Amino acid sequence: MRLKSFQAKNMQDALRQVKEALGDDAIIVSSREEASGWVRITAAVEHIQPQAAAEAAVESVAKTAAGGKPARGPAPQAPAALPEGDEDDVIETITDALLKHRVPGAVSERILAAASLDASGDPLAAMARGISKTLSFSAPLDRAQKNPLILVGPPGAGKTLMTAKLAAHGALNGRKPTVITTDIARAGGVEQLTAFLDILGLPLQQAEDEKSLRQILDKTRGDDIIVDTGGLNPFDPQEMKYLARLIAAADLDPCLVLPAGGDAEESAEIAMTFEVLGVKKLIPTRLDFARRLGGILSAAHKAHLALGTASHTPQVAQGIVDLTPLKLAELLLPRPARPGKAKEK
Repeated sequence: MRLKSFQAKNMQDALRQVKEALGDDAIIVSSREEASGWVRITAAVEHIQPQAAAEAAVESVAKTAAGGKPARGPAPQAPAALPEGDEDDVIETITDALLKHRVPGAVSERILAAASLDASGDPLAAMARGISKTLSFSAPLDRAQKNPLILVGPPGAGKTLMTAKLAAHGALNGRKPTVITTDIARAGGVEQLTAFLDILGLPLQQAEDEKSLRQILDKTRGDDIIVDTGGLNPFDPQEMKYLARLIAAADLDPCLVLPAGGDAEESAEIAMTFEVLGVKKLIPTRLDFARRLGGILSAAHKAHLALGTASHTPQVAQGIVDLTPLKLAELLLPRPARPGKAKEK
């Protein structure tokens, strides 16, 4: 599959270029209006016959030239590949992977633009470079924290399991984490977390509101502190106000827990509602069986959230992974396209 970008002075001309160059089977990935007033369309197609594409490009330029100069913007050119030199196998491999994972066009374009500057000839290294220039990354959360962590997110995202995983990692590394839950209304919520912590020999403290949470935090000093919260509807103003009060109870570090495999646009909208409350980090879950990671990339990009820790297995003791640009590239690229080990950039 190939990804190409076209520019024209209006949408009709841009769509005509897409059809002439890629045929009726082309898929529109993204479209936007440039500052010049021209329209830019990114489209994809399964396969392009080189000779047919070249003839279509020449014909398109000839027709445009015959019609005179445009009213504004640069002179029309033959449809250009995005990025330049799309015949390169590395860029084609990355393009295929991004399309497979339903990564939004705006994010894909940025990744491809940065990846095209990598001269290693390795799709994995080029993908990692593109990701590192497009998304933000922070230190993993399974280290001693300066501020208490509070895990937030929609229902079923995996907050309680991630709380147990972070507590287990701390305990296995000689620390004694303090675990607090505000998820006391959900049936089985306290029991589930208690069962995990009993194995580690750690108690579970419960806070029913921001006042009791503040009291517990005031008494807890010097330990890793992890606060688990109940799942909330990000589009319900009342539920989000309640969460805002919890976050404001102390100097907490709020992290959004979001399952992989979701729709890219919806995942981004969810992430942006939590960003308003001061969330700055994203913890993806279910990486072990999600088939499409476009939602995670879209959420991190649109809401300006940093990646660093993720969940890739239901096992508590070994359930977290450091999410670096290279690791994310490995998850995005199909296994046959991994030609060896690449160095982190």
